[in-house]
Amino acid sequence: MNRKFNEIDSTLRGLNHSTDAHFKWLVTILRFVSSRDIELAEITQEDAHDHCEFGQWLNVQLQQEREDRHFLLDINIKHNRVHQACRQILNTIENDEGRSGAFDVFEAALLDFTESISLYKQHLLQLRTSYDALTGLPLRRILDESFDRLNEGADGAGLYLLLLDIDHFKKVNDNYGHLTGDAVLRSLALNLEDNVRRSESVYRYGGEEFIILLRAESDRKATAAAERLRHIIAAVETVSGEHVIRITFTSGLTRVHRGEPLREVLERADMALYRGKHGGRNCTILIGKNLDCINVSH
Repeated sequence: MNRKFNEIDSTLRGLNHSTDAHFKWLVTILRFVSSRDIELAEITQEDAHDHCEFGQWLNVQLQQEREDRHFLLDINIKHNRVHQACRQILNTIENDEGRSGAFDVFEAALLDFTESISLYKQHLLQLRTSYDALTGLPLRRILDESFDRLNEGADGAGLYLLLLDIDHFKKVNDNYGHLTGDAVLRSLALNLEDNVRRSESVYRYGGEEFIILLRAESDRKATAAAERLRHIIAAVETVSGEHVIRITFTSGLTRVHRGEPLREVLERADMALYRGKHGGRNCTILIGKNLDCINVSH
């Protein structure tokens, strides 16, 4: 499964578990108020928000480099306010002061806190639907949203788009069934991800088509990377039940030029892919901006 896909699931599990723990923390407060015979750091101390289970989980997330950091920072602020409001209630009870105001503040802080969690969870669930459930790969929507940023950040290393299509995939489904076809797609996705660099991205474009954004300084290095992947996949055996399947793919490769829209890049790569499909398959076709095609397979 895609690293990001697993990351989202892991974050959701951690968020749900620590949120449940925080509701249990409210019960702990009531017990503490009724007895006051123990000292609880997660209630009484100034840094109480760091001692509760939710705070510990949140601090771990904030130590990581994350694109969703702004959600976590907002939750952190609201979480801190809940603990501050809780201590204020305890102080008013201990000093036998008027309590209605303190309870109002606590209620407002708690509602703000739960709302920030709901917004983050909504973001995570929406993001999760942008990943393919079968392969775990990001779908076209992620590519659409990130392409301009990736293009602008190319710097000295050029950006190339590789559009690939599994050869004769319909025969796999017809001869071995769709479950075997699914196993082939999962195997391909896993092997592509395992054999690209961390700075490169693999996407499921649709059906048996996949897109890879490659980093390379020249056409020669980009074609070498594309050919390396083609040979790796051709050597992979996918075992599904009693069937052992080997596949090949045909691909169109093109350089992404600074400021160029994704639509134009895809149209060019698709033209190269079409040329490869009608030229014998199992090959890599490099296409230039002037639409000249070269079969670079060896």
